[in-house]
Order: sequence, then C-alpha cells, then structure tokens
Amino acid sequence: MATLERALSEALGSKPAETIRNVCLVAHVDHGKTSFADSLVSVNSIISSRMAGKLRYMDSRPDEQVRGITMKTSGISLLCDPLLINLIDSPGHVDFSGEVTSALILSDIALLLIDVIEGICSQTEALIRQLIQNGQSMILIINKIDRLRIELKMSSDEAYLHIVRLIEGVNSCISQVLSGILLEGDRWDNFEEVEAQLHFNPVRGNVIFSSALHSYAFGLEDFAGVYAEKIKVDRNELLNGMFGDFYLTASGVKEGAAAKGKKTIFEDLILEPLWKIHDYGLVENDLEKLTKLTERLGIKLKSRRAAEAFDEAMRTWLPLPNATFRAVARAPSAKSTFQDLRRINHLTGKRIDHPLRPLITACSSEETTVVFVVKLLQSDEHGRRAICRILSGTLKPGDKLHVLHAQKRVVDSEGSEEAVTTTVKALGMLRGRDVVPIPKVTAGVICAVDADLLLQNTTLCSEPDYPPLNVGSEEGEALVRVSVSTDQLDEMDELREKLKLLSLLDSSLKVLELETGELAMVTAGEVHLQKCVRDLNDLGITNLDVSAPIVPFLETVVPEPTSDKYEIEEKITECRIRRQIARDDEEEDDGSKASESDEKEEVQHQKQATKTALYIRLRVVPLPDSLVELLEKNAKLIGAMKQGDVDDADAKEFEEKFRSICSTQLYTMKGTWWFRKPKEQIESLINRIWSFGPEKARANVMFNAIEGYERKSVWTKDSEESTLRRFDQALTAGFELFCGSGPLCNENMRGVGVIVEKWEVDEEDSAIGGQMMSAMKSTCASAAQKLALRLVAAMYKCTVTTSSQALGKVHAVLAQRKAKVLAEDINEATGLFEVVSLMPVVESFSFCDQLRTGTSGMASAQLHFSHWQIIDENPYWVPTTLEEIEEFGLKGDSPNHARGYMDAVRRRKGLPTEDLIVVSAEKQRNLKRNK
Repeated sequence: MATLERALSEALGSKPAETIRNVCLVAHVDHGKTSFADSLVSVNSIISSRMAGKLRYMDSRPDEQVRGITMKTSGISLLCDPLLINLIDSPGHVDFSGEVTSALILSDIALLLIDVIEGICSQTEALIRQLIQNGQSMILIINKIDRLRIELKMSSDEAYLHIVRLIEGVNSCISQVLSGILLEGDRWDNFEEVEAQLHFNPVRGNVIFSSALHSYAFGLEDFAGVYAEKIKVDRNELLNGMFGDFYLTASGVKEGAAAKGKKTIFEDLILEPLWKIHDYGLVENDLEKLTKLTERLGIKLKSRRAAEAFDEAMRTWLPLPNATFRAVARAPSAKSTFQDLRRINHLTGKRIDHPLRPLITACSSEETTVVFVVKLLQSDEHGRRAICRILSGTLKPGDKLHVLHAQKRVVDSEGSEEAVTTTVKALGMLRGRDVVPIPKVTAGVICAVDADLLLQNTTLCSEPDYPPLNVGSEEGEALVRVSVSTDQLDEMDELREKLKLLSLLDSSLKVLELETGELAMVTAGEVHLQKCVRDLNDLGITNLDVSAPIVPFLETVVPEPTSDKYEIEEKITECRIRRQIARDDEEEDDGSKASESDEKEEVQHQKQATKTALYIRLRVVPLPDSLVELLEKNAKLIGAMKQGDVDDADAKEFEEKFRSICSTQLYTMKGTWWFRKPKEQIESLINRIWSFGPEKARANVMFNAIEGYERKSVWTKDSEESTLRRFDQALTAGFELFCGSGPLCNENMRGVGVIVEKWEVDEEDSAIGGQMMSAMKSTCASAAQKLALRLVAAMYKCTVTTSSQALGKVHAVLAQRKAKVLAEDINEATGLFEVVSLMPVVESFSFCDQLRTGTSGMASAQLHFSHWQIIDENPYWVPTTLEEIEEFGLKGDSPNHARGYMDAVRRRKGLPTEDLIVVSAEKQRNLKRNK
C-alpha cells in the first residue's frame, strides 16, 4: 500500500493532463453506482476483488451503510498505467442533487448507470439533461444484466430485444433534451451532428454491459477479438455487426436476421454462452458443469461453492475494470475536454474573451495556477478543507493564492487596496474515506486543499488581476424547514457556529436566524433533514431539540373569468394619510359677528384643518405562468441587476424574453385587468417597471403608471442619470414587505403585479417615510383581497412501483395523502405496476413508511420535487347559491383543503383563525339519560 501511495503521489504531481481522466458515477438511486465503484477501486488492491460489489467502500458514513444509499460525494485517485484516474462517486437520491452538481463540476467523463430492468427513471432524465448542458462526455453502463436471466428468466432473444429498446429509450431521451435546449434559445448550427455524437451505440464502444454485484462487465471488443480468430472473420467487420440486425454465415456477416428468423450475432456469440454460465452458477448451482465450462475458457476455479465459483469465473473472464477503463481511455482527457465549447462555456460562460479561458484550455503545469473550489469538507487539522480541480499550473504547500471571488479588498496600513489572499497549508490525495498528504499537484487533477477563506464555487489564482469563474450550480429546492435548539441555553452559541459550519459543508442546506432569535434549517427533503441532524450529532451537538417539519406555501392571485370589464376596473385601492395642522384665524369679522362673539366668553382662536401627507392609488394584477417561470429561473440575474453587477449580454437576453412574453400573453389573460389592453400601454408599463420582488420572492413585479414620474427603470443601469422623488425607496420597501408577507397567511407572494397609478406625498413631512412602508404594504394587501386569492403548494412527483396484489392499497395510501394519480402503467419487463402521481410536499412526511406498512413491503416509492402548483380551492369559499347549499349544506361541510392548509399555517404563526370552539351551541346535551 505504501508503494501504491508513493506512485500515486508522484503521478498527481507529474502526470501530463493528456493522461489524466476525471470520471464520475451518476445514476438514479439504487441503480448500482457504489457497488460498481468497488470493482474499480479493487484494481489498485485497496479492497479485495472478492468483496467488490458488496463492501460499498465509497459509502463511509454509518447511515449510508444502513440505508444502502449514497448521501455525499466522495472521490478516490486510481493508477492504471499510463492513466491517472480520479473517480468521483455521487448520490442518486433526489435530496442530494447539490452533491451531484459538485461531482459533475469536478469531472469530465460521466459513467451513466441504468438498471437494465427499471430502465430510465426520473433522476436519469434529469442527469442526462445536466450532463449535456455541462458538456460532459457520457458512457452508458447497462447494469444488473444478470437479472434478465436470473429473475426474469429471459431467453437470449428476449433479452436482446429488451436491451435494444432500453438503448433506444436513452437515445430518445437525449434527443428530447437537445430539442428542449434549442427551444430555450441555445442554438446549434450542427444539431444533427451533435445528436449523432451523443447517441449511444455499443459498436462505438460507448456502451458497457455489466453486473456490479458480480463484478463483471464487457463491451463488444471483449468478444470481437476472440471470435474473429476462431471463425476467421475480419475483426472490424465482426465488431460492426455484433449489435444490430446481423447474423453469421459461412461467408461472413449478413444483414436481415429478423426477416430470416436467424439469431443475431449478439444473441449467438455473447448472450448464449453468458446465459449458460449464469444457469450453471446461479440457477442450477452445478459446480461440476460450471468448472468444465470455465476450463474451456482457460479459467481454473478455486472456489468450492457454485455461487462463489460463478463470481470468480466472471471476474477472471470479464473483469469489470478492464472494460470500463478501456472506454474511459477513449474519452476526453483533462486537457482535451475543454476543446468542446459547451464544456469550456460551462466554466467561463459565453464570454469568449474571458482572461482565464486560454489558461484552462491549455491546462499546462507551466502556466499561471488556477484552482476552482467545488466542495468543502471538515478538517480538524488545518481549518477548512476543500475538494478542488486544478485547472492550470502547479500547486504546492506554502503557495500564496488570490481569492478571485472576493468583491472586497483588504486595505493595508498605507491606504492602498490589496487583493484577498490565502496560503495553502496542505495538499491531500483523495482516498475515499481518507485524505493522504502529498507534496505537489499538477494541472488536470482533483485533490484536497487545506487553506483559510475558502468558500464553495470560488476561484483561486496565483495572479490577482483575473475575473473569477462563474459556474452555476443546480441545487435541490429547499422545501422542509425545522427549528433547532438545545436543552442548555449556554450551548446556543455553539449550535449557531456548528450550523454555520454545516451550511458551508452542505450547499443544499440553508440556515436562518429568524427575527425571534430562533435558529432554523431549511433542507431539500426528509432524508436530507435526517442526514443534517446526524451531521450535527457528529459535530458534538447531541442534546438537539428539532421541531416538527414545516413546509412553506406561496400565495398568489388568479384571473376571475366571470368578472366583466367594469368590475375589474373598479378593483382599485386607495390609501390616504392626513395630517392635522393648526392655523390662526386672522380675519376680522363685522359688527354683528363681533356682537355674537361678545356673547361667548371663550372664542377658539386656532382652528384645526387637515392636509394630505400621503396618497397612493394602485391595483394588483396576476401575471402569466410563463412569465413567473422566467422570473424564478433568472432570480440570481435579477439580484445582480439590482446591484448593477451583471453581464450586459445576459441582461439583454433576459429583457428580450421578458418583453416577448408580456407582449404576446398579457392582453390575452381573460378575467384580468390586462385583457385586451392596447399593446402600447403594456409596452409603456414594461419600460417603466419600478422593481422586481425581493430575494425570496423574485416572481413579482411593481409597475410605474404614475403620470409625469419618469423614474429609473429596472432596465437602466445605476450609473445612468435618473431623478428619484424623495421616499421612493420607502415605497419600494413597502412593496417588498407585501411580497414577503401575503394576506392569506403571511407567506411569500408569487406571480403578482402591482400597478401604482398615483402617488402624492408631502416631501417636507419627514415622519411620513416610516409610515409609507406600512401604508404601501397594507394597500397592496387590501388590493389583493379584492381579487381571487389562492395558495400555491410545492408538489412532489411520486412514482410507486408495486405488484398487482397491492395496487388497491397503493391507491388508498395515495388518496389519504391527497395525491392526484397521473398515470398507471405496467412494466412489461418486470410485470410490476408503476403509478405516477402528484403529491403535496406537506403531505409526504412518513409516506414511504406508511406505504411500506400498508402494502406489506410490496411497494416502493420515489419522490422528487416537480413544481409549484396553485390549489384551485378558494380558502374563503362558502356556499351561496341554492344548488351549493343543497349539495354542501349551509356551513359547507365538505373539506376545504386550502382552508385547512391556511389555518394550519396561521395557527403556527400565531395569527387569528375562525376555528369554532363550541359546536352546536344551541343544543344542550346530557350525559345521563332518564329512563
């Protein structure tokens, strides 16, 4: 082991980038990534080959071993001369999508594993999309190939057709993703060429068939060379015909096997002998037949049990690392990967003149050192430890690097500005569960760096005068919030520090300190929440008090198709604040009045009058769904626009999309103020947008419709001259307060526009500024209450796999969780039903446990965030017409789910509700019955 570590240490510090491969394993949960990684790790004798597929070496956490799923990204460096391979294992559970993003940033080659029976799952489609956008090279691993024979008892021709359909499905998914990217505006002139390049075909060597559990894998090359010599056929000719509608004749390879009823070459030369070994070793458990068959392959077995002998035979005959590393060797290196524009654009954006672009493309150890920090780890020795990608140059302990992400600069004693710097304390080689110190690393490798001032997604450089890289990270939607505290008040400061550390280590976790002083964690899901609590326990916080999970809702307004034009126009709201003023009565009255005043002993010399200090007139309008989605997608860009720190090209592209949606959809929104409004009026409002929503509620817009007030628009840079009336920011702050606290239950607003039509203010009244914010908030809330208010709930897409016997129980559990079934199909390969439904996230807690209990373990579910959906029910609905009263009763006794959700949130926040404390108060009920 010491010799291997020494060789790896030398390789990390001296290997040229052309011989370095950075590989990550990605797949849907339970498709076999970590078991597959075991076999690759065994190539360096870190674990025994007999334990490969069973040890799960890369899962170092106890809860990962117990649950059987990967929760964090882990890496290991492997030496396979002449290649240095940096292998990254990533989670498959949707709660840890932020960890998957980190793995993809680090790597250039993705091994996409797909369970041959389960096929393409929800997370598989999301991964394919992310891989294409990032520009990674993909290799398809069709895993668990043994299940086709052992579990499903498929013949060779049935298995072949099943595999063909699976590969076609993956290629179809790739084509759909490419089409979607084109529709989003990322145009490629050579679309067909890119599509053909990304499609999987076993003949091209980018498809591997494997069984990670039994540690074997093969590509077509493994059989083509052997059979070409035996049957005297040209190797290339045989290889090109080994997958497809080809069959063998005495004269060579012929096409049209299906039409002539012939076995394809793949069935005849690959699946038939493979199925025989599976039958002898795992079905019949016949050690004698298995031994005779393997002897013909030149393999001498030592095991005395058929199952163990099967594993030994397959590891020897078709070793998994050989097929995998052969495909990896053909994939782009750490240097050549950046020749792909999509890959380099992912790091530097579409800015072709980015100063770091030539350095990254060259990937030379002699150039300026550029390091990208991807993920933070806990380090007790040197403070912060980061998993980094060395993009250029060479790095050693003691090197001084400039932190390019920092906007602020340090001012020295002489008053001159100096860039923020950090010193490398130590370098480490990734070894799965451990980090081994090393003296040097070169361009192209992945390593651990110990230094101060490290944050995720930051750029370190040996020269200060470079802009940072801007790599966008796709993280899971933060949906589940809990309050955390300790039993001992004196430990709260320690808890606060540990939460701060945990938020640095886990990018998907958000930590909040509420106005009440309460500490809250916002996580991606139930499993992620349990992992974070376990992490806090590992950090020393043992007496932790965790509240019940809280799921946020959003509030919005929706069109009212039954309202006519005049009713909609009248839904305008005014707010007026008056001030009392005192004035002296200096007018002289005539004699008659004087006599009258003489009759009065006291005359009021000061008369009270009022003046208008503030007048606001506005209306609230709904926004179309496509516009809301655009605003949410560009939330970070909008924040940068407010600060004036945004790329002009990105801002221009966003503005064009915004204007396009508004000009084509607003005037078609029936039941709203926008309906049939002149395009010139709509265009004028777009040009005069006052503000977008605050950070937590970007999908809201405030429009300036005040005549004569030409204030700065959001499309205008801060540097450009503009005149603002006094208290303008107070009005904007009031709008932002309204967006963060809706009228239903003080949740964030979404998809709401506020059109300010008139604003008068006494600018000499200095006290009006504070009142203006609350007045603006209250006016917006009152205007929103005149429209149809609705709650917006976060929705999970729930996929349940079950047998036909438990199908009815599955529907019963889904109905209890208020899930809406979208589809129900049978998987012909497994014979199991797949039920796809939409379920509110608030109803999902302990769902998997209830499903497992209710079906006696015959059903399993996968949940992942789908979208935000408006709840159609009116929270304030009561029966009014005779038909409604006849159907629902005077009190509307049918359950109103929206009202239930709203009241639950209001009770949690201490807001008033209309709960009935006494029911049937007009009746007196006696417990005793007189006989």
